[in-house]
Amino acid sequence: MSDMSEEGVKISGRQHARVSVNLGVTLRSDSNFYVGFADNISEGGLFVATHDLLPIGSAITLEFRLPGDDEPICIPAEVRWQRPVSDPENGILPGFGAKFLEVDSADQARLDDFISSREPLFHPE
Repeated sequence: MSDMSEEGVKISGRQHARVSVNLGVTLRSDSNFYVGFADNISEGGLFVATHDLLPIGSAITLEFRLPGDDEPICIPAEVRWQRPVSDPENGILPGFGAKFLEVDSADQARLDDFISSREPLFHPE
């Protein structure tokens, strides 16, 4: 897929279709614990809406529960991009995009099942 813009932030090579979701997400880094929420997710990562922006390249661990699933998913991830701007009236929230790393096969199957059951988000190029 070609480069896309996420409200002024350049995103290169998006590989997976995203779906809308509303999930509480906890994030752990080497020295901190954060709480945010995800408003979209794909097989390869998710967007975390939060005012606590982490530096690009930060190693984090994400933990969340998919709707209708009581078992949490815990995935190591990396911060790939940031969106520091906010326009809540238009549904634009600050946060960052995180890429999943080393997803185990059981969690990947749960993610794939969830994502395949939802309508993908459309973002014109």
